[in-house]
Amino acid sequence: MRHSRNGLLYFLTVLKKQQDQLKGMKTDICSSLLAKLFDADTIPIMLKVDSEYFEAAGSKDNCLFRTKYFRIESIDEEKDTVILSLLQPFDIYNCVTSYFNELSHLERTDTCVTLWIGSINALQCLDIDFMTKKVIIEPKW
Repeated sequence: MRHSRNGLLYFLTVLKKQQDQLKGMKTDICSSLLAKLFDADTIPIMLKVDSEYFEAAGSKDNCLFRTKYFRIESIDEEKDTVILSLLQPFDIYNCVTSYFNELSHLERTDTCVTLWIGSINALQCLDIDFMTKKVIIEPKW
């Protein structure tokens, strides 16, 4: 079990480093290439704990919501924990949704949870496009 936890810790650390490379301005010559390619600063993830997707509750702008989507904020290797911020899920009509098949985009929140890395069974990265609002409405004609 310790070996798999070390592997998950390594993967979380690599994912956090890649996410940090997304920070920066497209026009800044010193920004990383990833910052120039993507309009987002977050790699959204889903986690499985006890064979179920981990879910947390939060609020943003006085609106309560539940989410299964998170952003890695920091990793504490000594305590073997990860701090995750909640990503608020929206459908195409800009209403909060709890269904993956209705998910259009995600928005960052200031609400965070701490999770023991040893409790995580699986981690899934989502498409980074969920962090950008690209709703394409094609003309009818």
